[in-house]
Amino acid sequence: MYGTFFWTLAALFAFSQALVGKVCRVESECDPGECCQILSEFMVMSKRQEVLLNTVAPLTKTGTCQKYKVEGDPCGHFEKINGYCSCAPGTYCHSYEIPVPTMAARSMIAPHPGFQWVSKCEKQ
Repeated sequence: MYGTFFWTLAALFAFSQALVGKVCRVESECDPGECCQILSEFMVMSKRQEVLLNTVAPLTKTGTCQKYKVEGDPCGHFEKINGYCSCAPGTYCHSYEIPVPTMAARSMIAPHPGFQWVSKCEKQ
């Protein structure tokens, strides 16, 4: 009884994830709602490195088809630069501060006491 249920559940999961992870070189090889995620060899962590990255000639690499993040999903501003599938077309990564109900323990990043940064995909 449980074995049949487990295998049915495993088969449904496998079919739902069939094309995600397919090897690709360009976005047109992926399904709608997916991008060709080709990770950078060197990850960008600052705006200064973003300028340097644009001067280096890109090599042809392979990646995998991955789903875009939809509206409301958490995101990061350096995801797209580093080759990750970021927010879906028509959305962008918006960062804003929200108040924290209680003060958290000290952090290395203290831009505004009592607030924290949140980044989510939002419509343009």
